[in-house]
Amino acid sequence: MAHSFIVKLNHEISEILQEVASAITENGGLFNGNAECGIFHYNSAAGLIKGNYCSVSSSEIKITITDKPFFVPHGIIETEISKYFS
Repeated sequence: MAHSFIVKLNHEISEILQEVASAITENGGLFNGNAECGIFHYNSAAGLIKGNYCSVSSSEIKITITDKPFFVPHGIIETEISKYFS
């Protein structure tokens, strides 16, 4: 089941997305999108995580996790992903 959450941004969305895209692709993941919406997937230490994002406003982004390792709680993934975007 998908899990969505909102992250408040501390910087301009295009700047944050460039950093996130670099971090994901440098580690063998996929990041495809723009300032409005996009998709990502990467292998974390716990396993494959897939998701998407959509801009809610100039200072908020909605992230939806569509696939994750069964044994990893949504809260842990949310905390880790929020670090990249905030």
